[in-house]
Amino acid sequence: MTKDRPRPGEKETLSQRLQIAAPESGILRARLRDWESSQPRQEKLPPGMARLLHRHPTWRRHPHPIVVHFTIVYMLSTTFFSLLYLFIQIPSLETTAYYCLGAGLLSTPFTMLTGHLSRRLNYPEAPRRVFFIEIRLSWLLLGAGAAAFLWRTLNPGILQNLGEAGLLYLLLIISLSVIVTIISFFGGLLTFPLEKD
Repeated sequence: MTKDRPRPGEKETLSQRLQIAAPESGILRARLRDWESSQPRQEKLPPGMARLLHRHPTWRRHPHPIVVHFTIVYMLSTTFFSLLYLFIQIPSLETTAYYCLGAGLLSTPFTMLTGHLSRRLNYPEAPRRVFFIEIRLSWLLLGAGAAAFLWRTLNPGILQNLGEAGLLYLLLIISLSVIVTIISFFGGLLTFPLEKD
């Protein structure tokens, strides 16, 4: 990089323009220092992960937002198809609810893992309270989902008669939607914070 103006016929580079605009004044350096100090601190990554993110920079932001929507939709669909089955009494709807529950249960650990990585990479300075709530509720979602899946596997006709067991199972299924909605709300606060009045 030279401070000289480009020769006739050559294109001027941005670096040359910046050096000509503020030679030796340090204005740009000071602004860059201010900007760098305002950026969130980056957590030191293991060498393998640092190489992977250097090679595929979009992975820094995109895995969690992609994976999280599977868990949300599957858990909400489990409740939807279970309730729909109770109203219409078509057995395939209850089977669909069971499959959605299984898919939601399979996607939840990946959602939790990518959420942890996303927190480390993108939100090192974010309020810990939000993450504490999300992490605790994610484990609760995983446990409740596993319990409901096991219960339904051992008793396939649980929703056919809404006795005590069927009602408890239905409440457990409804609680999955409530839990995943609360987790989603707190996750959304990181991307779209509530405005202060």
